[in-house]
Amino acid sequence: MAQIKTEKQYEAACGRINELLRVVTNKTPADDKHLLELDLISDLVADYEEEHFPVETPSLMI
Repeated sequence: MAQIKTEKQYEAACGRINELLRVVTNKTPADDKHLLELDLISDLVADYEEEHFPVETPSLMI
């Protein structure tokens, strides 16, 4: 997958991240297939969230 394009894909990717977080720890080797997958999917999710759920700059005005 090169890009998350739909809400369904986004939800599936988030679910997979949760699964991977159960097996990846701070001691997981950098070349571990689960860590590599987690890194890739996390980047895809972050890109999707930046496009579809942008965080606006906070304002001090009331």
